[in-house]
Amino acid sequence: HRRDAYSYWLNPGGPGQAARFAWVVPPGYRVSEPLWPPPERYAHQGITSYILRGETFLLFTVTPPDQVAAGTEVELGLGLDLQACTDQICVPTHLDLTLRQTLGKETEPPGPLLTRAQARLPVSPDGWDLWLTPALGGADLHLRPGEGANPEPGEISFFEQASGSQRVDSQAAQKLGVEEGGWRLFLPYLPGQGAAGTLTGLLQAPAGWRQDEGQTNYLQVELSGGEALAEPPGGVALTLLFAFLGGLILNIMPCVFPVIGLKILGFARQAGQGRRAVFRQGVFYSLGVVTTFLALAILAITLGRGWGMQLQAPWFIYVLGQLFLAISLNLAGVFMVGGAVSGGLGSRAFASGLLAVLAATPCSAPFLGTALAYALTLPPLMALGLFLLMGIGFALPYLVLALFPGLLKYLPRPGPWLETFRQAMSFPLFATVGYLLWTLAGMTDEGYFLLAILGLVLAAFAWWLYGHGQLTGGARWRGRLLALLLLLLGWWLGLPGVKTGLVWEEWSPDRVAEYRHAGRPVLVDFTARWCATCQVNKLVWTDPRIAESLAERGVALLRADWTLEDPRITRALRDEFSRVAIPLVALYLPEGGSPQILPDLLTSGDVLSALALLPPREDAIF
Repeated sequence: HRRDAYSYWLNPGGPGQAARFAWVVPPGYRVSEPLWPPPERYAHQGITSYILRGETFLLFTVTPPDQVAAGTEVELGLGLDLQACTDQICVPTHLDLTLRQTLGKETEPPGPLLTRAQARLPVSPDGWDLWLTPALGGADLHLRPGEGANPEPGEISFFEQASGSQRVDSQAAQKLGVEEGGWRLFLPYLPGQGAAGTLTGLLQAPAGWRQDEGQTNYLQVELSGGEALAEPPGGVALTLLFAFLGGLILNIMPCVFPVIGLKILGFARQAGQGRRAVFRQGVFYSLGVVTTFLALAILAITLGRGWGMQLQAPWFIYVLGQLFLAISLNLAGVFMVGGAVSGGLGSRAFASGLLAVLAATPCSAPFLGTALAYALTLPPLMALGLFLLMGIGFALPYLVLALFPGLLKYLPRPGPWLETFRQAMSFPLFATVGYLLWTLAGMTDEGYFLLAILGLVLAAFAWWLYGHGQLTGGARWRGRLLALLLLLLGWWLGLPGVKTGLVWEEWSPDRVAEYRHAGRPVLVDFTARWCATCQVNKLVWTDPRIAESLAERGVALLRADWTLEDPRITRALRDEFSRVAIPLVALYLPEGGSPQILPDLLTSGDVLSALALLPPREDAIF
């Protein structure tokens, strides 16, 4: 619904996740694998991905049992998981969809949507001779036009159609050259993927592949052979070097700086300690770093997910924000935990290493992006080796201090300055909490986001109460128990849910009139950021029953945002509704007449009762 929004193709190319489908069908029914439309090649921040943008159709064939009679009504359920992305963020989205269909006596002609979807599918390579030959670091694809083929297809390119292990390197250039009788396209292979076999995918030609047909920009091909010759000298070694350097440079990236500040503080505290304490700290911190890198690598390899996948979960972002908030308040002196920043225990150093890696995953340092793109498509052992080198590079500065603790003599000795430095280090962590909240804002609905903020505030109050009890010493156990209850309440209150999948369009009087003229009901939410009741009402739209009812009735959703002054909204509230304040939710019926005004403080029952007055639309698309 946004022009800049996209999702990933069957083969995402770079890091990313294709849509996944879980069908729920009656016994005996079978659902085929989807027919995917062709993707487009999308380069962003040095990584090339294969994406689906704009109106997208995936076709499935549903086969009923032989004994099912005509006129039988069947309900099909589909759980859809996809990554909905823009240039700034990718949001994991889950939709539960339902389709009710009555089986006909004979095959009906395809409707306009199905016809349009079928027209976008790739075609067979009739009229073309295609074959592979080995090449250095990949394979050469030879193309010869025959009868009916377009002799000038344009800039040819190949998309490998694979959902598992790929052979063609999506990040490397495919070089097109002219040879006698046709063209030669070089397909670069990933390291370790040079073995011969069948290569399945799509060939794209901007000018089309045939002369006598319409949409023939994509050919569906299966190519045999194409065993790559030996890898270019230094290819694997260079990738390993990039992995090590990327992990090392990751230490100075903004994602990691707040956690690194804690380690600097720890080393400063150790400047007056013995070699054994310093060695223990450095080794356990490095073990925490390397262990976490390998754990994330195993998850990425086994689940087929990208680097930073844990940060795609709203609940993880929120939990990480709560942890950073607690550390920030501790450094600021709101409460104290014995030895929390002294770095005297190996377990705390190990936890610091774990936290540093988790915080680092939003960043891809120079060199690291290339290594990650390779690592997530390599055989498991090679991929683990690359992640291990990244972890060693990341931990190297602390390993050096552990092995050569004499270097700490160049740090100032502990003294009163250390308390000032400790409090100052709380501010980068407060900034990290703000960054995590900004990330969470793009992953959840506004109602959940507001609860997350309130949950953090409640947790901060609990930590203050815990610290105040320590300072006064009065009724300490009761104060600590109350602090614990408030902390748990704050964590529970703020745990966010994912986006509902409802798409709200920007309101305008013309948009309302356009939908009503087309016979669609329209629901308008007049809201503003500064309206507290409006934010409470937004929680209603997370109810899956409401989402299903809206879809069944084909209701158009419009949001009139009055956060900033808008004379159009002011006039609509005054002239049409005799209102000068919000919240206001109005339901326009398709047949005309005055809109129905819902209660100021909404409940799910209010919305469902209003929607029940609308008949389901037969042409609604779920």
